[in-house]
Amino acid sequence: MTNLGTAMTDDDTANPLTPEQLLKMDNDPVSGEMIPVEMRESMSEQVVHLSSADGSERTRLPDLGAELARTGSFRLPEGVFLGRLGGEGRMQEEFGDSWASTTPPHRPEWRPRVYHPKIAPPDPAPWRVKNGNGVRLHKVYNPENRTPFRPEGYPMTCIGRIEVFEFGVRKRLGTASLVGPRHIVTSAHLMPRDGGAGRWGVKFVPGYFNGVSTVGLESWCEAYRHVVHPNNVGDSTQDRDLAILKLYNPLGNALGFFGAKTYDDDWEDEGSWTLVGYPGSITGGERPTFQNGIPVIDDDPSGEWNEIEHRGDATDGNSGGPLFGTFPDGPYIIGVHSGDEFRMAGPFVAEDNNVCAGGVGMPRMVNALRAEWP
Repeated sequence: MTNLGTAMTDDDTANPLTPEQLLKMDNDPVSGEMIPVEMRESMSEQVVHLSSADGSERTRLPDLGAELARTGSFRLPEGVFLGRLGGEGRMQEEFGDSWASTTPPHRPEWRPRVYHPKIAPPDPAPWRVKNGNGVRLHKVYNPENRTPFRPEGYPMTCIGRIEVFEFGVRKRLGTASLVGPRHIVTSAHLMPRDGGAGRWGVKFVPGYFNGVSTVGLESWCEAYRHVVHPNNVGDSTQDRDLAILKLYNPLGNALGFFGAKTYDDDWEDEGSWTLVGYPGSITGGERPTFQNGIPVIDDDPSGEWNEIEHRGDATDGNSGGPLFGTFPDGPYIIGVHSGDEFRMAGPFVAEDNNVCAGGVGMPRMVNALRAEWP
C-alpha cells in the first residue's frame, strides 16, 4: 500500500479519503490461496436445492434420483424450481440507541485490497425494467459517468447481484453488499411482498460477472428484515428504504465485509463517495459498474433515518447498491441506493437528485441483526 505521504491526525482518520488521496493508493495483491481450502469447502454450494412454490420448505422427490442415474437429467415437476426458500421476512422492530452508530469493516488476510478496479466493456444487450414493476425510478446526469468493471479483491467482491423470487418466479434483480459474516444490506423495495416462510427466495452472488461469481461462491437467504414495507416506499419513506438479509452461508468470513457509518453533514459537497451497482441500461445487469468522486449535496434527517441526496448516475439494477467511502481503516457504507426525488417549488425545480437510505438507524440495525443472527 502506498503511503499517503503525511501523518494523519485524528480528524483525518474520521474522514473519508479524497479522490486525490485514493490516486496515491496502490492495489495490494495477496499471494497464495485466495480462500483457505477448508473454508471454501465448508461453504460449497455444489448442492441442488429443489423448492416448491406451494409454500413447503423443501420438496423431496426420491424418484428423481433414479431418473438422473438413468439419463443424466430429470424434469422438474410442476410447481418446483431450482433454489432454496427462505424463512420469515418481516418488519424490523425498534432496536433502540444502545447499539453503536458504526460497524467496522473486515478484510481477511488472504483477500487482496483493490482501490482501482479492472475496467470491463459494457454489455451489448442492455435491458430496462418498465415503470410500475415495483422498482424505484432513477436518474442519469449527463454525461454518463458509470464504468463497468470486473470485481476482484476487497471490497469489490463484497458487492453482488441479488435475484428475488416470489412463489418460485423471479420478480426483481438488484444489488446488495456484505456488512457482516452472513449479513447483506439492500433496498426494502426489492424485497418480496409476502415474507411468509417458504413463499420467497433471494439468491446473493458476490462478485457477479457474466453469469458467475468471480470468487466461486454464492448463497441463498434464510431471513430478512425491512424498515418500511416494499409497497410503501415513496418520496416520504426513501430514508428507510433498507433491508438486511441473513445468508445461509457465512460468505463474509471468506470475503470480508463493509463497515457501516452514520453520515456526517460535515462531509457535504465532498466528492469522496463511490456508487456500485448492476444497472441493466449499461451492462444488462450482468456486470457491475462503479462511479467515483460523488458528492452528497444534501441530506434530510428524520429521527434515526436520513435521506442522503446525491447526483451519482443510477438506473434499474442500481437499487440496493452501496454508496461508500474509503476511510483509513477501510471502506464504510453511508447509504443504500433507493431511487430518485423530484420536487418543484412554483416554477422552479427545487430537488432533482438520486437518493440513498442512511442515518444512524443503518449501523444500529446492522449491529442488532449481527447479534441476532451470529
